[in-house]
Amino acid sequence: MLIREVILENFMSYEYARVPLKQGVNVVCGPNGAGKSSFLLGICVALGETYTERSKRLSDLIRWGQDRARISLLLDNSVREDGRRPIPRFDADVIRLTRNLRRDGRYWFELNQRGAQKYEVMDLLRGLGFDPNNMLIVMHQNMPEQFASVSPQEKLRTLETAVGYQSFRSDVIEAKRKLSGILSEEESLNQLLDRARETLSYWREQNERLQEKRQLQTRSLFLQREMAWSRVAELERTLRRLEQEVDRADADLYAAEAEMERYGKLVIDAQSELSRYRAEWSDLLEKRIEYERTVGVCEYAITSAKEQLTQVDRLLRSWRERRRRFEMGAEALRAKLKEGPTTLDDYFNALSEIEETQTEAYDSWHSELAAQRAEAERRIESLTRQLNEAEAGVADVAEEMQLLRARIDEANDKYVEGRIQMALLKDRRGRLKQRIDELRAEIDRCRRDLNDAEAEALIRGPRIDTGRPSDEILGEIRKISGILLGLADVSDEAEAMYESYSRTFKELQERVEQVRASRREVMEEIEERTRRWLEVTRNLLDQVNSRYQSLLARLQATGEVRLVNPLDIEEAGLELYVGFRGAQQSRLDPYTHSGGERSTAVMAFLLALQQNVLSPFRAVDEFDLHMDPKNREIVSDFIVSTLEGSDDQYLVITPSQVTFRGRNIHIIMVHKTEGVSTVRVVE
Repeated sequence: MLIREVILENFMSYEYARVPLKQGVNVVCGPNGAGKSSFLLGICVALGETYTERSKRLSDLIRWGQDRARISLLLDNSVREDGRRPIPRFDADVIRLTRNLRRDGRYWFELNQRGAQKYEVMDLLRGLGFDPNNMLIVMHQNMPEQFASVSPQEKLRTLETAVGYQSFRSDVIEAKRKLSGILSEEESLNQLLDRARETLSYWREQNERLQEKRQLQTRSLFLQREMAWSRVAELERTLRRLEQEVDRADADLYAAEAEMERYGKLVIDAQSELSRYRAEWSDLLEKRIEYERTVGVCEYAITSAKEQLTQVDRLLRSWRERRRRFEMGAEALRAKLKEGPTTLDDYFNALSEIEETQTEAYDSWHSELAAQRAEAERRIESLTRQLNEAEAGVADVAEEMQLLRARIDEANDKYVEGRIQMALLKDRRGRLKQRIDELRAEIDRCRRDLNDAEAEALIRGPRIDTGRPSDEILGEIRKISGILLGLADVSDEAEAMYESYSRTFKELQERVEQVRASRREVMEEIEERTRRWLEVTRNLLDQVNSRYQSLLARLQATGEVRLVNPLDIEEAGLELYVGFRGAQQSRLDPYTHSGGERSTAVMAFLLALQQNVLSPFRAVDEFDLHMDPKNREIVSDFIVSTLEGSDDQYLVITPSQVTFRGRNIHIIMVHKTEGVSTVRVVE
């Protein structure tokens, strides 16, 4: 027994459930959608099954509205008959394996409330004899359909992987790969042997041309010596020319620096004049501002005085007009009174007194206004004089500023011209220095080249004072080089190379014989390994066929498992044949058999094959899909019979009515109420 109890917390439709598992067959049943498959899925997640982790995103398995889920398995670690525990490092009858899932995508394992890595969990399960990634140990929903849909070759590879026989196939493939390498080597050696024959003939021909090549090489060496000393002479002439150019550039640089010194003094003098003129300009500007301020004040005062004079004249005219009207009225009244009775004399006298008083008041006021008018005229005259003086001053200052501006422009032109010439001379000096540096660098390179050329020429021999130009020497060198180029493939060791290739040819012949012997040995090895693979595979299929046919017989059917293309391991495959209710056996396919027949046949094969896998725990989800009640009962009895005499566990998920009978049958009922799955164990 592997699992004693399963604890689900916030996992899918489970809030909290504790489900004990017993030895024998544990049947999980209930209506569709109750959470039966979720129960098996929780076990697989806790065991770290790769198939489940590939097909599900673990954070999606957390119950809706919760941030964390946990699945715990209480694994059996009790002492066995030999007195030892399966996992000795855990000194307890129960090992608690926990898988924690979080909504943010994080997850981790725990062993007895201590964090653990997945490889530790896998080592633990291997110690308990359990492999969660074997497809025959935990068979999920739709596995029969998936198995039936793959190619015969894939079926056979799946079978080999499930029962652990893939090493036999690997041995054959490795031997074939080795044979392929040997065949490739043999082909390469044969090609080398053919090329070696051609090479021997080639070197035989080259030896005849060797003497001609040596004579031309001797002449070429002399010409190279002559050319080397000619190169030395040319470099000496070039060095002298460069030194003369440096002397001329130094003279030009000296003249440029002297000119720069002259223009530098000119720039300084012009700058000094500009500073002095700017100070004078500032003084004249202040004086002009003062004059213009005086002009403004005088103009404003004159305007005010003229307005006052105008007002006084207006008042004088008004009083003159009033006096004129009064005198006319008084004259008219006086004339009228003179014509009237003498009793009016007193009134006439009174009128004369009023006229006299009015005249005195007018004379007094007229005198005052006349005085004000005279004062205003004097002010206007004085201000006009000041205004004229200020305007004359502005004109004088403007004239001085114009003359000063001309001097400033002249000094500025000198300054700018001096700066331009300085810039030009500075650029010229820089270019001259750069040219001098380049010439000196070129002189250094020329001297190094001359030293190298002299050293190389000395290596080739004593100096030759040849009178021939380099072009003539180079022409002869090229002519000989052209001839030597045609002989470039001639080796100085033609005879030695011929002997060497003779030995190589013999060695290649011996190596070819060795490779051919190895090829024969590897081919025999492939035959032997293929024979072992075929023997093991047929023995396995004989065992599976026996159980498969026995189970089919209970299902009122016949059939067998056939190995196709057994002589070619790459193309070898597995095909299921079945015939129901007296029908002739035929290859299982969706066109000949119904869905129920296909499901029944494939499940019968997988259950028969499952007996070849040793494991303390097995599980199958909805093995009875599309089966009729009779077939369901027969397959159930077959599952129970496989556990007779064993203390292993078998977990069966079924939505149908319970059809299991016998001892060690444990029923687990799953229901869902208001979105929450609940579990009840029926003893």
